Amino acid sequence: MSEATACPPNVVADTIMRTIELGVTITGAAIAEELTWIDCRPVEHDPTCPKCGQAGRLRDHVERVVTDLPVVGHPTRLRVCLPRFICTDDRCTVTIFRQRIGRVAAAKASTTRRCARWILQRLAIDKMSVSAIAKALGLSWNTVNTVAAELTRELVFGSPEHLDGVRYLGVDEHKWKHCRGQGEADFVTVIVDLTPVIDGTGPARLLDMVVPISRSTQGLAQ
Repeated sequence: MSEATACPPNVVADTIMRTIELGVTITGAAIAEELTWIDCRPVEHDPTCPKCGQAGRLRDHVERVVTDLPVVGHPTRLRVCLPRFICTDDRCTVTIFRQRIGRVAAAKASTTRRCARWILQRLAIDKMSVSAIAKALGLSWNTVNTVAAELTRELVFGSPEHLDGVRYLGVDEHKWKHCRGQGEADFVTVIVDLTPVIDGTGPARLLDMVVPISRSTQGLAQ
């Protein structure tokens, strides 16, 4: 396997934008109306095949665009130039692959990891609306809502110990209707851990929200 090589980082720009924390270095920037575009590439050149672990042969480069944190009040896009490789192991099921940038964004994600955390922080801490966040990021309402829901589920279920110590469950149904649409009202089953409340050690903890409601769950709640 060949050793990974590094490109010289743009220290000043990477420090200001904190892209140094993402493992990418800035190579250029542009302004297009309200959007700020940041061009960058991985600092480390890593041709390792994600399937077999062999070093691939450079084929070409492709761009991946993800939404990042706003810059001075303007929506920002990271345009990452990624090397694409051909796997040299004939037995491998992967033929062509891109260099992975897991520190920047999850696979197929439309935002950087830090942008997803920012969305959740603005919702939970600053009580910003989804519409306000979507405007700040230059994204659609549905995209922001999906990112927030997926990260929340990851935080709730990401730890294998999230059910440890649960002795008392609270189950309730809520009837709700989306304020942006004209659709019919629906039900959601909310399941919480009441153990901290009963023990006097803290507030209830959300475990899950299930929709649509089933007859079996409805019977349990009653």
